[in-house]
Amino acid sequence: MLKAKNKSDFPIDAVITWVDGRDPNFRRKRNKYLNEIEVKQINKPTRFHEVGELYFVIKSIFKFAPFIRTIHIVTDDQIPEVIDKSKGWSKYYRDKIKVVDHKEIFREYKEVLPSFNILSIESLLYKIIGLAEHFIYFNDDMFLIKPTSPTDWFHNGLPIIRGHWISFSDRLWYKKVVSILFFQKKRRWSFKKAQERAAKIVGYQKKYFRTYHNPRALTKTHFSTFFEREKTHLEQQIKPRFRTNNQFNAYVLSWHYALQKKEAISSDELHLEEVNFSKINRPEKVLNAIKKANATETTQFLNLQNLELVNTKSLQTIIDMLEQILHIDLTKAP
Repeated sequence: MLKAKNKSDFPIDAVITWVDGRDPNFRRKRNKYLNEIEVKQINKPTRFHEVGELYFVIKSIFKFAPFIRTIHIVTDDQIPEVIDKSKGWSKYYRDKIKVVDHKEIFREYKEVLPSFNILSIESLLYKIIGLAEHFIYFNDDMFLIKPTSPTDWFHNGLPIIRGHWISFSDRLWYKKVVSILFFQKKRRWSFKKAQERAAKIVGYQKKYFRTYHNPRALTKTHFSTFFEREKTHLEQQIKPRFRTNNQFNAYVLSWHYALQKKEAISSDELHLEEVNFSKINRPEKVLNAIKKANATETTQFLNLQNLELVNTKSLQTIIDMLEQILHIDLTKAP
């Protein structure tokens, strides 16, 4: 299926999902459908906030993954500020960015739009028109901080998946006890549960390959082959307008399908520094993580979640640090 033999044999694209939750039109559209208590609980407004991270994700790709052919920004009837910024860039960089509307990837399922559900959106990324067979998927809080080459992402055309093999939660006695004592937790969505559900759909029963918030090396074929064979899974997955606790993680599903067919490489080398900031944390948590990641030679990926919760003064310090690490002259072609 994937015949490429070395790094020069195939193009690689990047895909970033993004939304500006401050946009009044977006908020009105979202609030129109927010009418259930449970939906409000698992889809907090801060999940849609951003503080300019997209700009830094793009800069990090330009600087540390210069082999990327096209950066596809997937959004909902919005134009990111970075597009306006790019007017001052070199044509070389400006032409690498493409804005993709949800209408494009949902073109066969327009009845489920608008969608505010990242799990649904991720399930259709492979339908981006013109997307390369090999692509790397970023959330808008994932940054590259060290140089990468195509071989960090794909080996002989096969995606490299970073994480660990672990047992399913329902096979661990202490997890069963927790689920009984705290049964309400079973109703909540979690990143881990969505991964477990994806692996089980593919057919894994004892262990699954748990992944973290690294950028993800993927292929269109692993998505399309599975979903064309199992259309019901895709159709049910994309129906909810908001994330629900019975959905699966689509890219994890594609990875397990690839692993099952021996068309992916699993690696326990994460090369990742990850921070999930909360209101109870001090800004130093983020600042120290950036410093550590920058100083650690093997750390290539940085994930900074919930930066919108950082106070304004500290946020500016964080932005200044990122600017320094990701400095690149975008007005000149390389």
